[in-house]
Amino acid sequence: MSPLMTEPPEDNLDHYALGFYAPDKGLRREDCPYASGTEPHAQWTAGYDAAAKEGREEA
Repeated sequence: MSPLMTEPPEDNLDHYALGFYAPDKGLRREDCPYASGTEPHAQWTAGYDAAAKEGREEA
């Protein structure tokens, strides 16, 4: 019998980098896969916004 999880697992994803390269994949800012109000959402959108400042945002 496995123990119950009391905390979410560390996913080891770089959410900022995923957001930064999202425009290259054709994703829009509103396509963020993380729930609003969570740290991964904040990191992903920060990465996306940084990419947009560099002109990487898809039209």
